[in-house]
Amino acid sequence: MEQRQTISQIAECVISEMERMQYSPATISTFRVKAKQLSRYVQEKTGTDYFTEELGRRYLADTIGFPFAENRWLTSPEASHIRCVRRIGEYQLYGAVLRNHAKNAKTLDGWELGDEKIIAAYVESVQTADNSDATKKLRIHHIRQFYEFLASRKVSGIHDISAQIISDYAASLQGESPVYTKHRLATLRFYFRFLKQKSILECDWSFAVPKVIAPKNLNVPALWSREELERLLKSIDRDSPAGKRDYAIILLVVQLGLRIADVSALRLDSLKWERNELEFIQHKTGNRVTQPLLEDVGWAIIDYIKYGRPKAESPFVFLTANAPYTPMKSGSIGCILDRHRARCGIEKKNGAVSGMHSLRHAMARRLLEQGTELSTVANIMGHTSYASTSPYLKVDIEGLRECALSLGEVLTDA
Repeated sequence: MEQRQTISQIAECVISEMERMQYSPATISTFRVKAKQLSRYVQEKTGTDYFTEELGRRYLADTIGFPFAENRWLTSPEASHIRCVRRIGEYQLYGAVLRNHAKNAKTLDGWELGDEKIIAAYVESVQTADNSDATKKLRIHHIRQFYEFLASRKVSGIHDISAQIISDYAASLQGESPVYTKHRLATLRFYFRFLKQKSILECDWSFAVPKVIAPKNLNVPALWSREELERLLKSIDRDSPAGKRDYAIILLVVQLGLRIADVSALRLDSLKWERNELEFIQHKTGNRVTQPLLEDVGWAIIDYIKYGRPKAESPFVFLTANAPYTPMKSGSIGCILDRHRARCGIEKKNGAVSGMHSLRHAMARRLLEQGTELSTVANIMGHTSYASTSPYLKVDIEGLRECALSLGEVLTDA
């Protein structure tokens, strides 16, 4: 039987992980101080140095009065105490240091409620499932959101679930996009089936989760003009490291049509300089793709790697600008366009999808306007069927007009 670790032992493991992930010395030092304070508190209360979630909650209540009576943002010292408790608890539960902790006081309380072991089993099942890494992360994130809703309704855990609570949760998603809502509820059904299969719950509550039908190709892509794209690219500060990175990323999407998941996963060994090509495995399809490394794209990447990329031992091309230097996440890449579009004064069009993915539409539109066949566009975009490429036809209005036959032509042919 594995021996239980003390808070001091867990803290050393966490520090080792933080050093590996290149957290700043100041951040590590702060964690070390807070971990010692937590250890002393637990020893005074229990005579041992073993952590439990309940002791963690008591420590935060006695030390900083958390959770607070009013809804407010955390001060830096308060956040340090909470991050320490969170990291100790998560390492004890998952054996890993998890990143991207929320900073709002409302979301920093233990989201697992009383279901830590249940969620740990679910996380393990998700990690071993035959799904993409993105799907695994998304399902865990969706369950976290569900538990945060349960906490807001004073529900102590999954054993107190009811059809009414499930209905209220579904109702709380009103106003979200149909696709987003569909995915969150699908994850919830998957979770309830897991609980039933493992005999954690007697009732399979998946039947009570409503289904959402999300129409395909619901949104119209934003129509980026050539002038807007040039204005966007010229507005980026290419003298700064982050600007060099952002410029190269946007060019990859505009010129080559890469998905942001493929941009974030792009590795240094994907750059085949000897033959001016990019070679990578597409995140969505799993297919190996080779694309020409256009001159302007290649020079932008070289400029970033030589003069903007942090000196970090990472196989990935694009890294965060601040330590610990980690690969850019898809979500962070998705925010790049919004940031630079706002700076150069290009307004988001109502009723149009204008995120980073819209730049793929812009490239597809350009190809269609140049007379490129739909099959060729599908290959460039990495689509496995023409059905996936059909939304891009929405942007080529002039091309569609050329395909139209007049009534006279139809009658003549008949």
